[in-house]
Amino acid sequence: MLKSGEKLFMRTSGSEAASAARGAAARDEKHGVEAALKGLTARLSIAAAAFLIALKTATGWLTGSISVWASLLDSAMDIFASAINYYALRAAARPPDEDHRYGHGKAESLAGLFQSFVIGASGGYLMFEAAHRLVTPRPTAQEWLGVGTMAVACAVSFALVARLRRVARETDSPALAADAVHYTTDVYTNGAALFALLAVAVTGWTPADPLISMLISAFILRSAVDVARDSVDVLMDRRLPRAIDAQVASVVGRFRAEGVVGFHDLRTRRSGSHKFIDLHLEVEADQSLRQAHDLSVRVLRAIEAEIPRSRVQIHTDPATERRRRRDEG
Repeated sequence: MLKSGEKLFMRTSGSEAASAARGAAARDEKHGVEAALKGLTARLSIAAAAFLIALKTATGWLTGSISVWASLLDSAMDIFASAINYYALRAAARPPDEDHRYGHGKAESLAGLFQSFVIGASGGYLMFEAAHRLVTPRPTAQEWLGVGTMAVACAVSFALVARLRRVARETDSPALAADAVHYTTDVYTNGAALFALLAVAVTGWTPADPLISMLISAFILRSAVDVARDSVDVLMDRRLPRAIDAQVASVVGRFRAEGVVGFHDLRTRRSGSHKFIDLHLEVEADQSLRQAHDLSVRVLRAIEAEIPRSRVQIHTDPATERRRRRDEG
């Protein structure tokens, strides 16, 4: 026959288990909604890139503008990178398994790193072609038709970038953030091509076309470096911004009246849209194991509520043991 304390322990354990299960189910549901939103946005970018490729191919043949061909090459790289992004997002959305206990979120950063190589290659090729066209100039034709079609391309690219940035911000997705950077270069390449055609149509000065293409190339190369740096930071487990440390400290401080003394060995990193936070929590040594465990769980849940998409692990230490180790050190 169970004693009252044992019954209370079982009821408490069952209640906490049910609460944890509900919290996990809610997180899984939110993760599923975000994964669907990211997949839809990735498919939208592929469709937009396909439309822009068709539009710019026709415009390039009709006008002969190197700026338009430069922009076409950028769009071709866009659709290739967006296709890789789409499959990377699907891989990142898979739940943790036996071989990937932290999930598959870094597939997004791998896609971002790949995109940086694609962006850099397209930028380098455009720079070469623009320099060649500057040395051996070729006339353009039907510039006003090109101006009209490139204005349409600018509008499509601008709308797509706005969508990508919004979803990347809402889901904290590195892959979509990299895609937004990639399509931002498309906005500038389209705008520059439009300006180059307009300048040639109005002034007849043909060197404007390759010179503007060289400026586009320089911008693309700079974007490639930025995307590569951000992707490598995640793949190498660079710590999260120090503002996250301050948030953790603030949450822990709320529990001092309940027996929390402090924390140490805080480690943070990112994988895909998720932030992983590990720390050692110092609690008063006179607490029972059960009390210390319950307190740690409450702190853990509070941190996860404070920091969106966080996954927190806490190791509990008695405060006197922590002080003893400090004295010995």
